[in-house]
Amino acid sequence: MSLFVIIGHDVAESAERRQQTRPAHIARLQDLQAQGRLIIAGPTPITHGQPQMSGSVVIADFDNLESAQAWVNDEPYLQAGVYSHVDVKPFIQALPTPQDNTES
Repeated sequence: MSLFVIIGHDVAESAERRQQTRPAHIARLQDLQAQGRLIIAGPTPITHGQPQMSGSVVIADFDNLESAQAWVNDEPYLQAGVYSHVDVKPFIQALPTPQDNTES
């Protein structure tokens, strides 16, 4: 498993564009989940309880950095101008420890 953290950074006043583009964004995440590659995903609000977001975080399994970046390049939030930019970095899950699926 090769995990990558994807951090999207919203532009100022992104709420309307974010709402309009959200269905396409969620569909891509659901596709990753159906493939068993999505670990976690969600928005990062500026403050709890407020509708304005500062960005999003996705942790998912990709073959390599290039395939993670290629996935990001097709991100609807990036293409619609919701994100000013996106960081893609390798990620090592330390805790919680991934479960061993073998029986004892």
